[in-house]
Amino acid sequence: MHPTDATMSEDGGGSEDEAGGVQSVDTAVRVLSALVDVGTPLSLKALAERAEMQPPKAHRYLVSLCRSGLAERDTASGGYSLGPLAVRMGLAAIRHLNVVREAGPTLASLRDELGFTAGLAVWGAAGPTFVRFEETNDALIISGRPGSVMPILTSSTGRVFGAYLSRSLTGRFLDRELAGVPHPGATPTGAAQRMTVDEVESLFADVRQHRMARVQGDLNPGLHGLSVPIFDHAGALAGVITVMGSAGLIDTSRDGRNARVLAARGEEVSRRMGWGP
Repeated sequence: MHPTDATMSEDGGGSEDEAGGVQSVDTAVRVLSALVDVGTPLSLKALAERAEMQPPKAHRYLVSLCRSGLAERDTASGGYSLGPLAVRMGLAAIRHLNVVREAGPTLASLRDELGFTAGLAVWGAAGPTFVRFEETNDALIISGRPGSVMPILTSSTGRVFGAYLSRSLTGRFLDRELAGVPHPGATPTGAAQRMTVDEVESLFADVRQHRMARVQGDLNPGLHGLSVPIFDHAGALAGVITVMGSAGLIDTSRDGRNARVLAARGEEVSRRMGWGP
């Protein structure tokens, strides 16, 4: 490294911190983050406040960011927003997101942290379909494998899909379950037949309110489960993470440790998918 590299001023764009990073880039990211967080054009004063820097300093960075296309200035309002290059970078990142890849490491962490089997499901042609499991030695769950299809009304996994997906996708499956005819591949159950349409709507509203679904033997008398949604950058449901265990062993209360940990891990995956509350 050149002797003067480590002492160049921040505004010169060449200073490096002790860890080898470029301070000017870190500062520019603070400015960009302020634009991302708000989503609407910001005045120089408001942007500087959010980036926690003086307006003259923020302005110097904005000049360079606008020149590169990472930011742009609205001629009418004078405010600053993300530029075309920033938008292209965001779209490129979205195209590379994959819920299976993003959630995979979390499943293993959940299994190890909670001691229960964790699975990831996506919406498939036959309905809620598990695509990955991280299993414990629970004999009740060893039969579960990728490709297993869950009913909507009597599995915690299915209830999350039912709560967040459009009825244009879920309607025909719900009709079959309420009529006692599970969709192909799903585990047969007659429990759904005892539900009214109003009860179904109330069930889904409860899932949305708590951002979590739970079952206690609804599908399998010896099996309890908790499920949380995974959202993508647009706020759409991308998948569902479920932890499951034998009755008497797993606590499925919404204020219990399992629920708290699962909710936190699910939100982490959603954020990696580009979601923001």
